[in-house]
Amino acid sequence: MSELWARQVEVRPEAIALQQGMKRVTYDALNRRASRLAGALRELGVGEETPVAVGLRQGIEAIVAHVALCKLGATCVPIDLEHPPERIGFVVTDSGAEVLLTGTLADEARCGEWPATRLCLERDGEQVARRSDVLVAPLGDGGRRTHVLYTSGTTGRPKGIELVARGIRRMVIDTDYVSIDSTDRVAQISNHAFDAALFEVWGALLNGASLVLLPRSSVLDASAFRDALRETHISVLLMTTALFNLVAQGCPDAFGTLKYLLVGGERANPRTFRAVLERAPPAHLLNLYGPTEGTTVTTTHEVRPGDVLSGSVPIGRPIRHTQVFVLGPDLRPVEPGVMGELCIGGEGLARGYLNRRELTEERFPVVPELAPGPPLRMYRTGDLARWREDGTLEFLGRADHQVKLRGHRIELEEVARLLLESGLLWDAVVTLQEREDGENSLAAYVVPKSTGTGSALQDALRTRVPEYMVPACIIELERLPTTVNGKVDRGALPVEVSPRGAPGLATSGWAPEDAVASEVGAVWAELLGLKSPSLEDDFLGLGGNSLLAARLVMRLRELYGLTLSAYSLYEARTLGVFLDVVRRARAGQQDSGRAADGPEAWRADAKLPEDLRRAPVQPAPRVVPLESMELIFLTGATGFLGAFLLRDLLRMTRARVACLVRARDVDSGHARLRQALEKYDLWEDSFAERLRPVLGDLGAPSLGLSPQVFQEFATRAEALFHVGAHVNYVQPYSAHRAANVEGTTEVLRLAMQGRPKPVHYVSTIAVFGPTGYFNGRAHVREGEGLDEHLECLRYDIGYSASKWVAEKRVWAAASRGVAVNVYRPGFIMGDSHTGVGNADDFVARFIRGCIQLGACPDLPRQRKEFVPVDFVSRAILGIASREGAVGKAYHLVPPRPEDSVDINDFYAPLARCGYPLPRVPYKEWVERLMRAARVADNALCPLVPMLYEQVYAGETTRWELYEDMPVYDAHNTFHALEGRDAGFRKMDAGLLGRYLAHWRRLGLLAAPG
Repeated sequence: MSELWARQVEVRPEAIALQQGMKRVTYDALNRRASRLAGALRELGVGEETPVAVGLRQGIEAIVAHVALCKLGATCVPIDLEHPPERIGFVVTDSGAEVLLTGTLADEARCGEWPATRLCLERDGEQVARRSDVLVAPLGDGGRRTHVLYTSGTTGRPKGIELVARGIRRMVIDTDYVSIDSTDRVAQISNHAFDAALFEVWGALLNGASLVLLPRSSVLDASAFRDALRETHISVLLMTTALFNLVAQGCPDAFGTLKYLLVGGERANPRTFRAVLERAPPAHLLNLYGPTEGTTVTTTHEVRPGDVLSGSVPIGRPIRHTQVFVLGPDLRPVEPGVMGELCIGGEGLARGYLNRRELTEERFPVVPELAPGPPLRMYRTGDLARWREDGTLEFLGRADHQVKLRGHRIELEEVARLLLESGLLWDAVVTLQEREDGENSLAAYVVPKSTGTGSALQDALRTRVPEYMVPACIIELERLPTTVNGKVDRGALPVEVSPRGAPGLATSGWAPEDAVASEVGAVWAELLGLKSPSLEDDFLGLGGNSLLAARLVMRLRELYGLTLSAYSLYEARTLGVFLDVVRRARAGQQDSGRAADGPEAWRADAKLPEDLRRAPVQPAPRVVPLESMELIFLTGATGFLGAFLLRDLLRMTRARVACLVRARDVDSGHARLRQALEKYDLWEDSFAERLRPVLGDLGAPSLGLSPQVFQEFATRAEALFHVGAHVNYVQPYSAHRAANVEGTTEVLRLAMQGRPKPVHYVSTIAVFGPTGYFNGRAHVREGEGLDEHLECLRYDIGYSASKWVAEKRVWAAASRGVAVNVYRPGFIMGDSHTGVGNADDFVARFIRGCIQLGACPDLPRQRKEFVPVDFVSRAILGIASREGAVGKAYHLVPPRPEDSVDINDFYAPLARCGYPLPRVPYKEWVERLMRAARVADNALCPLVPMLYEQVYAGETTRWELYEDMPVYDAHNTFHALEGRDAGFRKMDAGLLGRYLAHWRRLGLLAAPG
């Protein structure tokens, strides 16, 4: 670097190197000042790689110091004087700095008492001025350490990152992403302790450009910053994403005079990029990515209008002399479209972490066979990314921004991205809010385009993600706080957050009209984390969930002896309406534990819309063997059964399988499908070319498809496999209706248009509800009607009712000429060979929850129809491929009644697998669960209302009503599968052991003992 600097001084000695306000410094003058400072430092013992702590504030003297240390071949350890003294002292001490360089005595004192050797320009300036202004620099060495930069933040133990000369050179010299020359004026706005300053300082000085020092305060005022850029004729500007968002929100035309605008540091917000591109774009707008360990810049992408319309701005391709890989946990490359860890190699790699050998070896491994030649040393960034089909990289967030909430793993940056896609915001960041009572929730800090967007944001998210991914709090800010380095400062976000959407909300004008309002309001506020309740408080909007609902009804039972249901909260929503429910219950109008919808409403909803009819001229369906089909349409492919069905369709047919999937683009759709298969160890590389993601939404009209795409599948698809459904054990029928009833109706609409094609619809034996308990039914035949069982569903979950209504519509479509098969599986368990299954389903949570609780419930006369998922998938496809097996219902249950499992008998194989548990009365077991100190961590937490609520006769829960479950006749199934082995395996200790082992591999279950 010193040789490159000397060349610029020789070529253009009188050119302006630095400008700060009215001050100008030429290349020759800067070189002479740097030589004098270097001479003074050399007299203090500074030589090659000697660490020098530089406690100078932004200004010309700081740049002189950078050049002086470069001329000595020494190591610069920049100090951020805005940091607390404790952290400054740590950096100085940990770096082993032998000399401290400061500008003032006050700054020297702020840096602590070590090291003993110091040079303060306020005190020692005359001594420095007397040094020679000529100094011979050592010969260049690309591996020489030039800087030790410490990780940002003010807490924890910072890590010193050792950067070398070749990394800086490859970032600014002979580059393929930016071209800086002597005509350019490069802005310097970064704190010199931040790695972006390396690009600013050396990008300018090693290319003969002028470095223009702009005060950071000007950046925070968008208008002032725009004026400063124009007045100083800046042509090259590097900004952090957070600062760019801030300026783009206020003055999107601020950058129109720039030659290069480089933005990086965090996930790009397409909307702010779009605002700039549409108003006054610079000549080149680059989105860049690069950790300090890779010397600031690793990949870049020139942003164009098409990028911002796609909803995700890529981070591009690696710059020259840089290698990038997306690797799986085994440090092997993943396929394009698949998420993995972003790992980098090449000349930009840091030497490692100062004095942290073990951490360096962990984060900078040497990996063989990644590329031709010897093993490669790389840096594991901890960032998630994927290769897009066009060969660019898409940044997906930090791996360590993944949190676990009520048993679900959530990517915080994914939630923030979905919020931004609403179009209502300029910026957003999502955090996990931790409460003293253990009930955690998500909080979103947003910069809205207009105020009062909180409820609209939550409603928009609810149409796309599960309830647990919807932030309980939406906090509106004028701008997101940033660190001195320009990144979002999560530590500066408001800590005291009210779910109502404002930090530290003190009052809501609450004036309870009676004791009931006062007592219920107090419980409501306590559970939702409010300072004060309000009659307009929306339970779901304020972060209400199944566990909080259960806790609320339990507290009301303690207060008033009432037995209310969680449904009453989902139906009432607001505190004002819920108070009416409580008052009616106290007056003797007991809540039944049922949804407001009931049999009459469901019966009316079961009518198929009159406009759904096959065209009169449509010919009868031509039977096409499943194995010979060319195009099959599948819903639910990213779900548990759907993934297995997709695998088996791809194995046994030659067809392309078009899979309805929620995704922002085709690449993301491919990735989601592959990830779903990989989750259950089902992926095979040969599948890729026959998968077709169809971007849509089961709960939207026309499945979210355009008329052209809808018509394409109506014309070309040869079979429809409808597996997709919304399943929630707590939400009422109304919450399931869109996906399960209307979604099924749209699939039937697809079947009735275009070419004739069969619909293979996956229902459930739950459509019969607790018919054994109420109707005394000992047997249920496949072909019998559903109407007799409807009343039973009053006391079942909303999901069961939605499937009853949907199936009734399917049979109505059959009466209008659609070829349908209805499959009613029992409870679907994991793969009978691998043990891989759905760790979030009811039985998986029940078993793990009992183990965590240390007890299991006594449930006499409770049978369960456990069936392995591979059996269900093979049975469906076996029946679907059987000629003549159309127009019937099929029970997919154990072949013999004795193969079903009695719950109390089920505990014996669990004990043989190493988990012996005492059996306690059911109500005692539920009370233990409800009162457990760490109920929020129990796998059963999301299911508490279903287990706890007494929905019949004031004492019986939904689960208890499933006593005396009937035998489900499976004559149609056995006949259709005659001569085929669908591979049923009975639940026993061996099979259960495989499931337990799978949960242990996932880290969801402790080893026995």
